[in-house]
Amino acid sequence: MKKLIFNSLFLIVATFFLLSCNNSKTEDKIADETKQEESHKKPKDCTDVHWSYEAGEHSPENWQNLCDGYSACGGKAQSPINILTNETFSEPTLTQLTVNYESTPVNIINNGHTVQFNVSGNNTITLEEKEYKLLQFHYHAESEHTIDGSHYPLEVHFVNQYSESDYSVIGVMIDEGKSNELFSEYLPNFPVSKGEFKSDKVINLKKLLPKNLNYYHYKGSLTTPPCSEIVNWYVLKNPVEASKEQIAKFSEILHGNFRPVLPLNGRKVFEYKK
Repeated sequence: MKKLIFNSLFLIVATFFLLSCNNSKTEDKIADETKQEESHKKPKDCTDVHWSYEAGEHSPENWQNLCDGYSACGGKAQSPINILTNETFSEPTLTQLTVNYESTPVNIINNGHTVQFNVSGNNTITLEEKEYKLLQFHYHAESEHTIDGSHYPLEVHFVNQYSESDYSVIGVMIDEGKSNELFSEYLPNFPVSKGEFKSDKVINLKKLLPKNLNYYHYKGSLTTPPCSEIVNWYVLKNPVEASKEQIAKFSEILHGNFRPVLPLNGRKVFEYKK
């Protein structure tokens, strides 16, 4: 009888010990998982968050996960896109681009992601009776948009703003050909790393566009974080040119600074031709 009681007590104590150990392991596991979740939790503030075009943790496919403010990078109306020329739509309400570009002093910045010309003065475009002010233009190598699946060597974006939630960007392809006047003048002054170059000289902005302003149009986003879906895109059908040497020189400064194309997700691309 005493032996039976002893065995029963031993079994109860052993069971209690095992349950305590299991509970402790479960609690430790939950604590570890919580720590891991917290370590991978997106910060709300994007001020000091690093993003990149290179493969890895900070690459374009991961921009949306870097911080709360970049969540739009995973949206359904993102840019750039592949423009299929035989799948565009006509839209009678589209009008010719009215470009009121004049001139700007030279202010070139390499911000680590692109080479950008900041613009001052009264340079605007008019669309649907709204006047958008030109803020800056910048370059990508290769082009961000593709035409029928093919990249151009370079693409320049003219960023125009109507309000904080309404931008119109003109995309101009740069193809290999004759020497580019702007590059001939300023390419030697493009900062090769983060930096700035200023000059008292003045740029004639209208000369940077092709004469024919026929375009493809769609609704999209900024192509860099925060990727806000607030952009009316006007990708010009006609490219401008730069020499093979100029394209190579630019690509030495910044190469591969383009976001891969994103799906249309039901959006339509419209075509305007005069």
